[in-house]
Amino acid sequence: MNEQIKYYFIVNKWAGAHHSAHTWEQLHQLLVQNAVNFERVVTKYPQHATQLAQEFADLHPQGWVIVAIGGDGTLLEVLNGVRRSKNTVPIGYVPAGSGNDFARAVGIASDPSTALQQLIQTTTPITLDIGAYQNQANQLTQYFTNNIGIGFDARVVYEANQGQKVKLSKWHLESMAYVSALLKTLMRQKGFPLTIDIDGERHEFANAFVVSLTNIKYFGGGVGIAPCANLHDGKLDVVITEKLSFFKFVKLFIKLLRGGKHLDMPDVFFKTGREIHVQAFENEHGQVNGEDLPLQAFENEHGQVNGEDLPLQAFDLKIWMTKQPFWFNHKEAASQE
Repeated sequence: MNEQIKYYFIVNKWAGAHHSAHTWEQLHQLLVQNAVNFERVVTKYPQHATQLAQEFADLHPQGWVIVAIGGDGTLLEVLNGVRRSKNTVPIGYVPAGSGNDFARAVGIASDPSTALQQLIQTTTPITLDIGAYQNQANQLTQYFTNNIGIGFDARVVYEANQGQKVKLSKWHLESMAYVSALLKTLMRQKGFPLTIDIDGERHEFANAFVVSLTNIKYFGGGVGIAPCANLHDGKLDVVITEKLSFFKFVKLFIKLLRGGKHLDMPDVFFKTGREIHVQAFENEHGQVNGEDLPLQAFENEHGQVNGEDLPLQAFDLKIWMTKQPFWFNHKEAASQE
C-alpha cells in the first residue's frame, strides 16, 4: 500500500438498487482496519458526483485518488467531473452497480471488498483510453469509459430502466429486466437511417438497428459486443447491424454470447477508428455508459452512454479518443487485453 496516497470516495447510495450503501459499510471497516487515509461523501441527486469530483480535484492537485463507488453510471459522472477540473487526478473504481462492465473489462474484482484491496495495493496510476464526444447542436464535450449506443441496445436500456429493474435488483435478478426489455424492444424497434464517418471514410445505413461505438469489450452487463476492444490502442470499435429478421437476430444474439463470433456474420459491420462522426436524424434512444446525459435534440433518437438512457432524440455527434489516469492494478488490466 502506498501510504502517501489518500482517497476521496464518492458513494452513489442509489446504485445497484441501494446495494452500494451497504457496500460502503463493509468497505469502511476495511479502510479503518488497514489505516487508510480517506474521506467520503455521498451523492444526493443525479449528476452530483460530477460536481463533487470537479470541486475536489480543483482543490487537490496531488496525492489523492478520487474513487467512484457505484455502477458504470457513477463512474461516468466522476470521470466527467475530473475532466472538467484544472488538475489531472487519477480515478479509482469499486463496482457496486448492476452492470459493472468497466470493472469486468479491466479486471477489477466484482466483489467490492476484493476490489478495495486491489485499489489500496496499487502504487502508481495506469493511463487508459477514454472516449470524448461533442454534440454538434450545443458543442458540449462529455467523456465516457465504456460505450455509446444508438438504437436497439439503447432502447433495451430505456425499457429496462422503465420496467422492474430496480425491484428485481433487490434480489440480484436485474438480468430478468434486461431479458424482458430485449424481447419487447425486438418487437417494437424499427430501423433508422444512419451516416457514420470513421477516420474520414463515410458509411451509410438505410435501416440501422444496433449501433455500438465501444471502448471496452462489453455492454449490457457482460455481453461481448467487441471482443477485440483494447484500452491502449487509441481506437473505438464500431459494431453496426441493420434491421434483421427475427431468426437472424436470434442467431446474432447466440453468437454474441459465444465470445465474438458475431463479427464474422455478413450482416454485421465492424470497423475501428480514432475519430468518428455519427448522424441519426430520426427519433431514437441513445445511451452513454448507461447514463442519462443532456444532449440537445434535433428530432429524436434513443441513445445510451455507459449503459444509461439518453433522451429520445436525433444525434449529430463527433467522437474522438483521449487518455485518463486510473488507479488499479496494472497487471490485472493488462491480463484483460
